[in-house]
Amino acid sequence: MNVLSQHSVLTVSQQAEPLQIVTGLETENRYRIVDESGEPILFAYVESGFMSRQFLGGRRPMKINVIDGDGQLQMAASRRYFWFFSHLDLQSADGSPIGRMQRQFGFLARRFSLTDAHGGTAQVHGPRFRPHTFWVRRAGQEVATITKVWGGIARELVTVADHFKIEFAGLGVEENLRWLVIGAALAIDHDFFENRRRFPGGIRPGTLGGHSHDTGGFTGRGF
Repeated sequence: MNVLSQHSVLTVSQQAEPLQIVTGLETENRYRIVDESGEPILFAYVESGFMSRQFLGGRRPMKINVIDGDGQLQMAASRRYFWFFSHLDLQSADGSPIGRMQRQFGFLARRFSLTDAHGGTAQVHGPRFRPHTFWVRRAGQEVATITKVWGGIARELVTVADHFKIEFAGLGVEENLRWLVIGAALAIDHDFFENRRRFPGGIRPGTLGGHSHDTGGFTGRGF
């Protein structure tokens, strides 16, 4: 599963859903994961129940499938319903564990712990005063940065999707940790940027609207 090791920068782009834009109904999230040149290397889609999407919001149980361009499963991430702190369990295509991500209490920051299949740990730290930036550190050293990309006011007003840029600290970051960082980016989107009460056009009370998006030709699970 050495799909990610040669890339130092990845972008995770949520795909806009016309039904959600027009009606505000929450639909299944879908994503494209592209390399530095904008070439797609992976796709991801979320599976969850319709009623749980509308009424349980970000606390709903779900499964995220990450596949390659041929439709072959590369990673699966899942979580149960939770009350306070979210979690995400990651598995490779053969069912072997990759690791787990667990939300932690943070008074002035948003925090996750990442634990790989061998017990190695890393931390995700997102300061409240820099709401779009999350640092991934292991043993005090930065190994990756996850940044929500601002799409410009015109696009933010009319769409309901997000872009996240992942920058790895060199090519020496091992493959399993890279998959955990991708899982962290998807969890960050669900936990902090997904609004369950969107209005038509992405506009909702008290805000300027939804989030940026690039459809990029991703039209469904068949791609």
